Amino acid sequence: MENYDVGIVGAGIGGLALGCALASNGRSVCLLEAKPGVTQSKRGLTLQPNGLETFQKLGLLDRVVRIGAKINLVTWYELGEGPLATLDYSILDHPHNYLLTVVPSQLELVLRDAFSDMGGTIFESTFFREIRRTGFGRVELKAVRAGALVELSTRIIVGADGENSRVRQALKMPVRLKEYPDHFFFMLAGPVVSLQREARQYLARGRMVGFYPTPGSTYIFYYLPSRKVDEFRAQGFQSFKKELASIEPEVSDSLVGLESWDDITHSSNRRVDAETWVADQAALLGDAVHALDPSWAQGANLALQDAVALARTIETCFDLNDFSANALKRYEEDRRRQAEFVQNGAERTAQLTATESRFYHWLGKRILVRTGTNRELMRVALQASCGLTDHFTLREKMRFLI
Repeated sequence: MENYDVGIVGAGIGGLALGCALASNGRSVCLLEAKPGVTQSKRGLTLQPNGLETFQKLGLLDRVVRIGAKINLVTWYELGEGPLATLDYSILDHPHNYLLTVVPSQLELVLRDAFSDMGGTIFESTFFREIRRTGFGRVELKAVRAGALVELSTRIIVGADGENSRVRQALKMPVRLKEYPDHFFFMLAGPVVSLQREARQYLARGRMVGFYPTPGSTYIFYYLPSRKVDEFRAQGFQSFKKELASIEPEVSDSLVGLESWDDITHSSNRRVDAETWVADQAALLGDAVHALDPSWAQGANLALQDAVALARTIETCFDLNDFSANALKRYEEDRRRQAEFVQNGAERTAQLTATESRFYHWLGKRILVRTGTNRELMRVALQASCGLTDHFTLREKMRFLI
């Protein structure tokens, strides 16, 4: 049995960030990852000011910026009707007032390299199975790798293993799940010169399409209601490509490398609300406790913020030699309010921009136009969607509508 200070289940972006934060403080950290390695992504990931600030705190921002495409402008259009608003992230009073779109697998490689440089250990193709508290201030983790039992001993276990978290299930932490009607298709097409300086999003009733630049490619996402997916796919992949080209003609040539449905990835979404984020000698972060609608593109960014906050709390636990749920609760208290605010905000935005309702579609367009023509409203909206605040005042809510 190998001994570590901290065991983390899940070597995604949140788990790796936590590993880096702890390893940089001299802690011995192991990560358990079910995948055999880093798989080349078929989608992009947008890092926002709150996520970029986290990388700054980890001392990794320069490395991350080198693999991303930086933009300040996102222009929203109504399909077939023209522009609605251009959101300018440079108006934010923040040191990282821009968006950075990266390919997730490349970001994972940057984090893995940093974690390895700090002395961290990753066990790949390793499937977490159970937890046992020894009664001597340590936790034993059992996992399986290549059919063999793996046993590790740690002071604390962290579940960074997504919305279906096996760690959360092993700890028997109650959770509320809410299924969304959303279905998103994600893909990486070839680069488009005109999209290197801005992103574009198009909406219609029941559809939303986004085009974001990454270095060497264009990140495209396409939304439609889940109930229409089978009918949509039955029309054929070439029909789908023709529709994308009709929406944004400038991407036509960049779609050549997309040959079948195998070249894209897709997901249906649901909300996760964990009753508690911590237990004795255990904690959860990211989608394991607060999965959310992707409309604000905040999932990875929130997980990054969780990682830094949890690392800070874990260091305090080491100082006090106390890993009880009560001692770990400070992490949850630091993060829960903002996570829930972002969950609720993303949900409301999806209702307005990815809706089949005539009324909500009209209201969503009205709010976008008002936001695009009012600099102060734009700043308020962007502060919220970028994870830089945890509330709207009543006055701010009313100003979006009146």
